[in-house]
Order: sequence, then C-alpha cells, then structure tokens
Amino acid sequence: MSDPVVFPRRDFLKLVGLGVAATASGCGKPAQKLIPYLVAPLDVLPGVPQYFASTCRECPAGCGVIVKVREGRAIKLEGNPEHPVNRGGLCARGQASLQGLYDPDRLRTPMLKRNGLWTKIGWDEALQLAADKLAEAARTRHGVALVTDDATGSFQRLAAQWAAAMGGTHLAYEPFAHESLREANRRTFGVAAVPRLDFARPDVVVSFGADFLETWLSPVEHARQFAAQRARPHTRFIAVEPRLSLTGANADEWIAVRPGGEMALALGMAHVILTENLGPPIREGGALLDAVTAWTPEAVQQQTDVPADTVTRLAREFARRRPSLAVTGGVATRSEQSVALIAAVNLLNYAAGNVGETVRFDRTLNDQHVASFTDLQRLIASMNQGRVDVMVVSGANPSYAVPAWAGFNEAFDRVSFRISLGGVLDETAERCDLLLPAPHALESLGDAEPVRGVYGTIQPAMQPLPMFQTRPAGDTLIALAKRAGVGAVFPATWEAFMRAQWRPLQQRFGAGGDFESFWVGALQKGGVWEEVEATAVRWVSAPAFAAPELRGPGDAALVLFATPALYDGRGANKPWLQELPDPTTKAVWGSWVEIHPETAVRLGVKQGDAVRLESEAGSLELPAYLYAGVRKDTVAVPLGQGHTAYGRYAQGMGVNPLALLVPAQDAASGAVALFSVRVRLSKGQGKPMLALNQPDKRESFHEVGQVIPVAALLGAGAAEAAHGAAADSTGLESPMQSRPGRHTEPRQLAPGEKTPAHAVSAFVPEETVRSPRQIPATQGGYGAAQHRWAMAIDLNSCTGCSACVVACNAENNVPTVGPVMIQRGREMSWLRIERYEHAVGEGQSDVRFVPMLCQHCDNAPCETVCPVYATYHNPEGLNAQVYNRCVGTRYCSNNCPYKVRAFNWFDYAAPEKPTFAFPEPLNWQLNPDVTVRSKGVMEKCTMCIQRVLAVKGDARDAGRPVRDGDFQTACSQSCPTQAIVVGDLLDPDSKVTRLSNDSRHYWVLGELNTRPGVTYLKKIQRESA
Repeated sequence: MSDPVVFPRRDFLKLVGLGVAATASGCGKPAQKLIPYLVAPLDVLPGVPQYFASTCRECPAGCGVIVKVREGRAIKLEGNPEHPVNRGGLCARGQASLQGLYDPDRLRTPMLKRNGLWTKIGWDEALQLAADKLAEAARTRHGVALVTDDATGSFQRLAAQWAAAMGGTHLAYEPFAHESLREANRRTFGVAAVPRLDFARPDVVVSFGADFLETWLSPVEHARQFAAQRARPHTRFIAVEPRLSLTGANADEWIAVRPGGEMALALGMAHVILTENLGPPIREGGALLDAVTAWTPEAVQQQTDVPADTVTRLAREFARRRPSLAVTGGVATRSEQSVALIAAVNLLNYAAGNVGETVRFDRTLNDQHVASFTDLQRLIASMNQGRVDVMVVSGANPSYAVPAWAGFNEAFDRVSFRISLGGVLDETAERCDLLLPAPHALESLGDAEPVRGVYGTIQPAMQPLPMFQTRPAGDTLIALAKRAGVGAVFPATWEAFMRAQWRPLQQRFGAGGDFESFWVGALQKGGVWEEVEATAVRWVSAPAFAAPELRGPGDAALVLFATPALYDGRGANKPWLQELPDPTTKAVWGSWVEIHPETAVRLGVKQGDAVRLESEAGSLELPAYLYAGVRKDTVAVPLGQGHTAYGRYAQGMGVNPLALLVPAQDAASGAVALFSVRVRLSKGQGKPMLALNQPDKRESFHEVGQVIPVAALLGAGAAEAAHGAAADSTGLESPMQSRPGRHTEPRQLAPGEKTPAHAVSAFVPEETVRSPRQIPATQGGYGAAQHRWAMAIDLNSCTGCSACVVACNAENNVPTVGPVMIQRGREMSWLRIERYEHAVGEGQSDVRFVPMLCQHCDNAPCETVCPVYATYHNPEGLNAQVYNRCVGTRYCSNNCPYKVRAFNWFDYAAPEKPTFAFPEPLNWQLNPDVTVRSKGVMEKCTMCIQRVLAVKGDARDAGRPVRDGDFQTACSQSCPTQAIVVGDLLDPDSKVTRLSNDSRHYWVLGELNTRPGVTYLKKIQRESA
C-alpha cells in the first residue's frame, strides 16, 4: 500500500474557494458587449436619422409618408407634407403600420402543410412545387385564380398580366369596395367613378351616414378640409344617421333618422328645393321634379320620424347657403338600396348646384379594377364547380371579411392547391397549402395610384429584417411564371417591371434628362402628381327609389360600422390599435353592442352586462354599452374583431358580427348589404369583458371642454368672451369667469352640487393668473431662458380621431398593457382624447373632444410633493421627469388634477417577464432617443424633449436661432387637422403665441392657479339657421 498523498490544508481551502468563485461567476449574468459597425456605411451616421418617402398601404386612400430610420431601423412614420392626398397628416392606422413591419407573428419562411401541420421548406423547393401545380393546371385547362388586395399601379397591372399568362382570372378584393358609388354615378351622371369631394368650400355639409372622418374614402384628406371649413364661424355640419358616429359627433346637429330613412330625407329635401325654386336654374328641373313628386315633407315624416318642418328647414338652408355638399355611402348605410340612396343624394347635390363645385369628377378614385361582390360570387361558383384548380391569394383575407352566407370558405376548401403570398398567417392563409411570405411595405419596392393624377412611390426604408426570409409578391409571381414556362413576357425582376411601367410617366411629366434621374427624384419626393381636368357631367336619369327592407322579425335594426382603428379587421394584430380607445365608447381590446339606455332598462341590462343578439343567420353575445347616441329601435356593433387566426393580439378578441348577416345584396350593384337584418335582443349570461378607458363621459363641476357661441365670438359679446365672462350652458359662472377684485367672491353652487374635493378655500387670491395672455414672460428663471415651450390645442379643429395618441406611443416607447390592466385603470398612454357628452339624444349633438396630456404647469402640483425631486421645472417652461431618480411614491400622480401621469406597475421592457410589451422583433420599433422605463417609475408627456434638443442642436450647428415651426411634437406633426400647435412663447410672432392670445383661449382647471403651459381654444358652437 502506497503512502497517502499529503495535501496542505491551506492549499485545499484555496482550491475550494477558487472553485466556488468560478462556479458563482459562471452562474452570473454574462457581460453585455457593444458591437459597433466593423465597416460603417457611408450614408449612416450614428445618432443621425435618415428619412425616406413612401406611401401608406393601410387603406385604399394612399397617403404619402416619411419614414424615419435610425441605424438601419424604421422607428417612426410621419405624413408627407408635399403629398396632395394627406398634406402631412397621418391617421392612427398609418402610424401603427410600423407594428405591421415588426409584427412578431409575421411568417418567417416558406411553409408547406403536410398532414395538417405546417413544415418549413426552402424557397427553391417552394417555388418549384407551386410552379409545377400552376403548369399542370394551365396544361389541363383547369382554372388558375389570383386574388389580390386593392393594390393599384404597377402591381395591379402585373397581377392582371400574370393571370392572363396563366390562362386564369384576376380578382382584386376590397371588403369596403365602392361598387354602389360607381354604379349610382353611372346611372345618374353617366360616369362610373367616385368623384372628388371638397369639404373645405361648403357653407353647409350634410352627411347621410358617410363616416368621412373615420374610414370612408380618404379620411385624412377629408379631416384637413373639414377643419378648414369649421374655421369659418358661420358654416354648418348636419349628420343624418340612426347612430351618432365619430363623424356625427362633430356635427352641429344630429338628425336621428329611422334606420334606412336617409334616402327619404334626401329626396324630401330635394322636393322642397325644386318646388320652391331654391337652386340654380337647370334644364333637367322638370325631370328631377317628377322623380321626387311623391316625396313631400309630410310623406318623408311618415318614413323617417323627422318632422316635416325640419325637412323644409334643412332643404332651405342647404340650397340658400351655397356652395353646399351632401355625402353618403358609408359602411353603415350599405343596404339592398345603396344605389338608390346614393342616387338620391346625387339628385340633391345636382338640384342645389353642387355638382362641378364641391362634387367634381377630376381627381376621381382609381378603383375601376376592384372587383364587385358579384365578381366574387362568380369566383365562388367556379370554385364550387371544380373549375379552379390552383388559387393564389396575395394581401387579401376573404376567409375573414366575406360574410359566411356567401360560402367562400367552403368553396375555397374545394380548390386542389391554395397558395398564400401574404406576410401573416391570417384566416385565408391558414386554409392554404403553401405559404410564400412577402415582406412588409416598408421593406418593399412598389407604387400606388390612389386617385387620378397621383402616382405615389413605395420604397424600402430599410433592409428586410434578418429573421424573415421573404420575397416581394411581384418577384414571386414572376418567378412562378418563368418556372411554369409562361414567363417570357415578364422581365427578370419586379423592379424591372415597375421601372418599365414608369418610363412613360417621364415623358408625360416632361421630365428631361435620363430616366434614372427622374426615377430617383420620384423616390425622393414620394411620387409625382399632376392636376386633372374635370369631366363635365349632366343629369342622366334617376333609378327607382325604394326604402330598404330589413330581414327578420327582430326587435331592433342592426347597424354594423367600421372603427377608425381596426378598419375592416386588418389592424387587429397591432397592439397600438387594439389599445386605442374607440372614439365613441372609449372601449379597447374587444367588441360591444351599443344600445339605448331605455332599451337596456326594458331588457333589464346594465352597462357591461351580456346582451344576446339573434338573427336568422345566427346569434352572438356581447357586452352592452349604454349609449344615448343610438336610436331606441337600433343596436350597433363594430366590425374588425373576432379573428380565429392572424396573430396573438387579434386571435380570440371580440366577435365578428358578419355572422349575423343573411343573404342580401344591393339590387343594382350587387354589393353585399351590411345593413340588412333585424335582431332579437335578450339578456345574456354573465358579464363579458368591457374595458373602458373613460367610463364616465359627463362633466360635473368643471367644464373641461368649453364652447363659445358664434354670437359671442363675432358679435357684441366677443370682448367678454375673450376674458372668459360668457355664461356657460348652465347659466352659472365658473371660477374662471368670476369678476376680479381683491378677493374673488365664491361661486354659488347649484342645488345638490357638492364642493369639489380639491377646493381648500372658497376664495381665490387676487394675484391668480386667469388666462394664458396674462402669463409673465420673465417669471422665475424664464427671463434668462432662450425659449419657453408651450402648446395650443384648438378644440374647434380636433375631431377626436386619436391619431395623436398612436403617434405619441410610437415616438415615446409607450407600452401597451392589455385589457385586464386597462380595466384596473393602469393604462400607460401619455395622451388621451377625453370625450364629453353635454347633450346627446335624438336630435341633439353636443360632444366635445379634449386631448389631455401633461399641462406643463408653472405652478405644477406634482413638483412640490416629490420627495426626491424626480419631477422639476426646467428653465424653458417644461415639467421634466428624471426616471432614474424616481422611487415610485406616486405622490405626483395623486396631486395632479389632470391625472396625466402613468405608473409602471410592471417591467414592460423585461423580456423574461410575462408583462413584456415588446416581443422580438417588436422591440426594434423602440425610439433610441427615448428611455424605456422600468418597473416602479412614473412617466408622462415630456413635450417630446428629445425633439427639442435635436432642433436646438441643428440650429446651433447652422449658426441661427430656432425658428417657429422647426419644433413639432409627435402629436402635432401627425394631426390631420393641425389642431395641435407647439412653439416658443418668447417669440411674439410664433403661432403658439398668437393662439394663446386668441379670444377663444382658456385653461383647463385654470381656477386652480396651476398656470398650464397648454392653452385650449374653445369649440365654436353654431346654432340652427
């Protein structure tokens, strides 16, 4: 036996200690390393953004956008100020397009369905498999069908040529197509086109269910024009609809017409104009009068519940205050008599002399290629008969958007081989056999021709994301054609095809030089555009007018409407849009049914209770939202939810109300009738989720959203109104309106009114600053400061569209928290649109939208209570927040009377936490100039301080002062109506200074002496003519 090894005790302890230390270091968090560019691109400077012009593809309007790119990542979209469609504005859906680019549920590679399961395959194998199927179908003369979205321009021409080369058919599908508008204009004017509508010129606008501020035609363009119209005090807007929509909430008068009665009212107004000779002389006057002879005001009253004298009053106002404008054709009005309704409004416009003035056939909608619903039905019949062997779907989702009664899904399942070229696994792609994913529009090349004379470009603002192996749909179609043996007519690539389509435009626009210069210039500008000569039209004939008949024996008419956020459902997998409060209900993350309070009492239903809707086609249960803005014989349900696929944010959220529809189409155009059924109402089981951002829309003691009558603005009361002396709607004076003195006498409370919780005294000291124009420019540290940033918000221009909310979220890395946290009041948005209903009922409409954000008060209550000085006032007038100093006491939020601070209850930026709000690659959208806040930190609006610093740095580098207009917050830049203005109060010529001294100015809760840096301008209240 050998001698034992002698191992000193000290060495043994050293070895054990070393092992423990090594083990501990191995279990620790690995070191994070910064990996710089090895070879930096010549056109990329770290920290300096690049901007690329493109075109938005979130709806058919085709707005121009500017994409902001940082270090190769697109991080923000803005409207292109040079684009003739939107002129710099951008809606909420356009802002949220960024989340489509970074959608964590995007398809990452080609997929093949084997035995009902998806398996990954390579591109070469996928293309060859698809080409073999197409070649076989073409050889055996079995049908090949290509279904695309409503894409215009070069891709539409490629799709048509590709389908012809394959011996098949091409169908461009758009759920909210305008075939009824085209058909009505063809019958009445002889032009099958959608005209250009001018909302800026009319003195009177009457909307017969056209949601032109929400989803109809071109909402951003309409909103900009509408704001210009509303800036003139004597203009009027009248909404005729059974449900008060967002568009209707901006009206001066709401005519709560019986469901389906819009056509009768339009004809009644035309009858008065023609019989009283109120319009201009027209040679077709006799024929028009014959068409409306039966539609007397008394007869209209019987069909619409609108008094005969109201019909007469509206007609006289419409005809005498020229130019005027009447519009119709929104989603909620699409019935079996849609063409008749549009023809009636056309007749009204023609009788009043508006055609050629506010209704012009010059820059008409470029949608002639979009298929009608009748075309889709023919395709469904072909599929059922086995005449379609291979179908390719690109960008469309008919499995979700087509009503179940049409039988699309059953017919689609009969097709032998189905191919999807979309970028997501939606309901249609889920039924396919092969997925060939396409990149997002922001990483693609393309173009768009939304209206005549406008040729927009789409260019890749960044390289395709590395985790996605995608190919443009144009390149995929060309590759399939070549592999199938029919590609000789196509160039090698999609880019070459598109360039060939643009070469004639160089000659058309008279651009000299080589084509490359013209091409690069078009890409840099975002496109090229020209004025289009209007087509002169005359009245041709009137169709037979008949009111729509609803199917079923139910209690109430069912109105389906599209929301500004989700549109037809294509925005449902974007969390910004899911968490964007509906402008009417302030509901998020789900579906609901709007029901009149008296109807709810009859059913024994309270807010949030389940209501069962039954039609001849099926039944649904939804939470009830009690709303006086819907008639007692009507219920309304939003479209866009109820997805069974599409992604984690959309799937299983809400219901799809298309399931309630019965077979019904417009008699003249064949368009699907969304307004066609009555439903039986009953109380359901339980209390479904109804997450509301603003449950109470009434104003109590304080009038947050203030108005000023036209008479007070223009007449003898203007001086008093400028000093806040006009009486409010209650006839009582608010503290802001009390007379000055050494001490202000207390306002007498109304019977039953309680003293506000914040009031510590009934007296206000004499030195209280009462209005923005009294702000001392040299107070405190402002005398030495170079700037004093402030904001002005015009409530007369704000439509409540909420584009600013999504823009703020995108700019400032605001997380979404989901419906449960919203129900607990833990939303994180820095900016919200408050809706106050002062008078909403049948025949009444006084709704006020107030954008509410941090007011950046001079006497900020939050600053005095923070124990660690995390919130403070900087020398330039902004209420700043130091995140790494905040310890989360929430004292500041408790002491803020505006309730505009958000607390991070969870770590939304931690990937390992279930509350992570930015799953890969959604975190690529984060703005590197803004800190991502952590758990336990309070946050709020900073007035985009990062933009302030950038503008000041640019001005310093250029050796000049900051000019008015250099600085824009995210909300002001995106606002379609330019209702939000920011600037420097120390500049006497700045726009914000002029607006802060406007006669309509006021402060929200100004009696608290907080001295806000945000000034509001009162909404102009107009009276009936």
